[in-house]
Amino acid sequence: MVKPTEKSKDRRKRLVLVDGHGLAFRAFFALPPSLATASGEITNATFGFTSMLLDVLRSHKPDYLLVTFDVGRTFRHDSYADYKAHRAPMPEELKPQLDRIREVLTALNVPVYEAEGFEADDVIGTLSRQAGEQGYEAYVVTGDSDLLQLVDDHVSVVMPGAQRFGEYRMFDRDAVLERYGFGPERVAEYKALVGDKSDNIPGVPGIGDKTAKALIGQFASLDELLSQTEAIAPPRARNAIENNRESALQSLELATIVRDVPVELEIERCTVHDYDREGAIALFRELEFRTLPDRLPDSSRLTDGDGTGSQSSGQQADWKLAASESELKELAGQIRNAPHVAVDVETDGTHPVLCGLVGIAIATSETDACYIPLRHSGGPNADPERAREIIGTALRAHKSIVAHHGKFDLAVLNRHGYEGITIEFDTMLAAYLLGETTYGLKDLTFQRLGWQMTPITDLIGRGKTQTTMDQIEAPRAAEYATADVEATLRLCPAFREELKARDQEDLLRSIELPLIPVLVKMERTGIALDTELLKDLSNQLEGQIGELKSTIFEAVGHEFNINSPAQLANVLYEEIGLPSGRKTKTGYSVSQDVLENLRGAHDAVDAVLEYRALTKLKSTYVDALPNQVSPESGRIHTTYNQTIAATGRLSSVDPNLQNIPVRSAVGRRVRRAFVADNREGKRPFDEETVFLGADYSQMELRLMAHYSQDPALVDAFREGQDIHATTAAEVFDVPIDEVTSNQRSTAKAVNFGIMYGMQAYGVSRDTGMSRSDAQSFIERYMERFQGVRKYLDSTLERAVRDGYVSSLYGRRRYLPDIATRGPRRQGAGRAAVNMPLQGTAADIMKIAMLDVDSELAKSKLRGRMLLQVHDELIFETPLSEVESLSELVRRVMTDAAKLSVPLGVDTSCGPNWDEMTPLDV
Repeated sequence: MVKPTEKSKDRRKRLVLVDGHGLAFRAFFALPPSLATASGEITNATFGFTSMLLDVLRSHKPDYLLVTFDVGRTFRHDSYADYKAHRAPMPEELKPQLDRIREVLTALNVPVYEAEGFEADDVIGTLSRQAGEQGYEAYVVTGDSDLLQLVDDHVSVVMPGAQRFGEYRMFDRDAVLERYGFGPERVAEYKALVGDKSDNIPGVPGIGDKTAKALIGQFASLDELLSQTEAIAPPRARNAIENNRESALQSLELATIVRDVPVELEIERCTVHDYDREGAIALFRELEFRTLPDRLPDSSRLTDGDGTGSQSSGQQADWKLAASESELKELAGQIRNAPHVAVDVETDGTHPVLCGLVGIAIATSETDACYIPLRHSGGPNADPERAREIIGTALRAHKSIVAHHGKFDLAVLNRHGYEGITIEFDTMLAAYLLGETTYGLKDLTFQRLGWQMTPITDLIGRGKTQTTMDQIEAPRAAEYATADVEATLRLCPAFREELKARDQEDLLRSIELPLIPVLVKMERTGIALDTELLKDLSNQLEGQIGELKSTIFEAVGHEFNINSPAQLANVLYEEIGLPSGRKTKTGYSVSQDVLENLRGAHDAVDAVLEYRALTKLKSTYVDALPNQVSPESGRIHTTYNQTIAATGRLSSVDPNLQNIPVRSAVGRRVRRAFVADNREGKRPFDEETVFLGADYSQMELRLMAHYSQDPALVDAFREGQDIHATTAAEVFDVPIDEVTSNQRSTAKAVNFGIMYGMQAYGVSRDTGMSRSDAQSFIERYMERFQGVRKYLDSTLERAVRDGYVSSLYGRRRYLPDIATRGPRRQGAGRAAVNMPLQGTAADIMKIAMLDVDSELAKSKLRGRMLLQVHDELIFETPLSEVESLSELVRRVMTDAAKLSVPLGVDTSCGPNWDEMTPLDV
């Protein structure tokens, strides 16, 4: 972004004039329609426009600001009937956003200028002229190059960059000259010659950019050019001009911005800082613009009685430190007497198993909060052992501890000796279950309470200069941390009521909250990694990748950067001539799915796909995993997320252990590096250790049978039949013992595809059959499995009616796009039919984890749960206890839910995650 000159005493006061329609359209098409409120109101144009407006205020520091809009038909339409006639109607999703943009401008007290019969460009031209005459400097913010004709000694044009949203380029006289080769006063004449497709200005047919610039350089004006056509050297250009004089003159009239529109600049109305900040924040809350309040300019209006203005209305102004023993004991007493206590930890890192505890914030009421500093470089610090003894005892005894992201808090507290604490309520989990669009505490606090909370980066910085919380002085950390616990405590009542009203209280209390200590235990236990195996694999992959590069270069005849999408696209589509497929903003796509469709078309394509697969595995897992081994435990400690997947599934990060490929040879070798810990001195048991895996069999298909109550599906599962063979027999109308492997594979693809809303195209892609055959197969499938069809139809109808779908246990997925049209509606439809299956599968898995953890604690078995991956649990156990643990786990997982069909669980064991041998039932 161009950095404008800073304000100084010498410069003239600056007026910024914004092309409202131009920036709104740019924002609408630059940002995805997925930018919407929780209620489904699309806000991409409103957000983008507001963001650009605030960027302009910050970057160009105007004293005055105004916005102009078009108002409909203008004199240009009257003089030329085809003016802008080819333009498509305004998108329906944009129309209401223009009203919202006007609301934003009203909230910011930004005046809007319009004039009947004239375009916004003309209004800008007139007002910028008046600004210059009154001694002001004018910046015109627009995406329309027509306005470059306004540039003069007091008017500059600021245009958004062509590539990146939020970047701008400044045009003064020299910049216009550099762009065109002539000054701003000739821009309209240039348009008169070449025309303007966007406005349907005809120009002179046959005159292009190069010729027009040459003619402008040769003649002083368009009038001179038209009166001396004999001096035009190229005969073709001369004939074009002579045959189209009227078109040139009419085009000049259309392209010339009017600068005497009947509007008057009222400069004091345009004062930038004269607005109601609290009113603007309230509107941003309604629009769910969580990141924008911090970018608002200061307001000259007083919003508080003391005239200071309020950054966070209602937020506590007081906080306390508890560092001495007497202060700790006083806090412990307050904890014992408080009905609810909010807890939050401050740490020197973000990984719950690897970070250090720096301090603890505790709120005992909505106005009483305290911070226990434990390891700050500046300010008083409490004695860690006394704090653990005094505060830990009080927290253990309390029955209503609330937190935001309590799993992180509990993990850190447990590791530092604060054990036995139970989280009774978690505002992050509550927000997740209620379908909030964001679960961050600061976002929720802004949205629900109207507070603008201090971002953590205000304390620790960002980027290369970022520090850690232990380097922040205790009082500053206390002010930050106590605001967090106060906000958490204040958010709880409304969340409790909403969960109760939606019958989701039990989901939180019976599944999500009890799961927290189970996940904390799994994360802390971790899993052993054979780093030597990965080191050897890295060397082998390096050689294979090098060979693939040679193969690719040989196949295309020269070297190039395979990792550059532009260079790869050029090689595949321009040089080799392969079908170019989907086009993106930056060129033709070379995405994975596009290249998969070209597999076999050329040796280079197959080699590129293999090259990509190996380089991704090498960088993401083979080389990265050894660096994530804890030096303290010698194990990998993944972190589980309860609030990422919309279906309720758990996900894992740091590292992500759920996406390691299981079908590729290299992926299996990566899994082989995860080993049962038999290292010298590290073995968790006094005998050989192995893994036990327990995997739900065809969970979602069983749930489809339960939901649909389709007789054929229900009977197949009850009788223990091969469900894919059963499907093939039904659809192909053959006895089950005559089903071929190809028929079974097709049936399997459709069985799973139907649950994800797959249509004929997807079935065709996955099975290799033609689109028409795939459509035929789906129709036969639906005919034979009428219960499935009814389930799909009724679920979709319910989603449209209610705006959400639910699992068996009340977990909801809200689908605002279900009421829209086009691809977004189709995506919402697919999510609607799939979520009850995936959501219920997720709930059952979580119930199984809770039950297994409970039964293990009651038993004398020493096995421990390590990982949850999709429908599978991985345990580490002494070899001698494998059969007993397998029997316990299979029984508990099978009994986790009572469905109309039995749940199936397969168990296996082995020395590592790859080499697992099935166990007999």
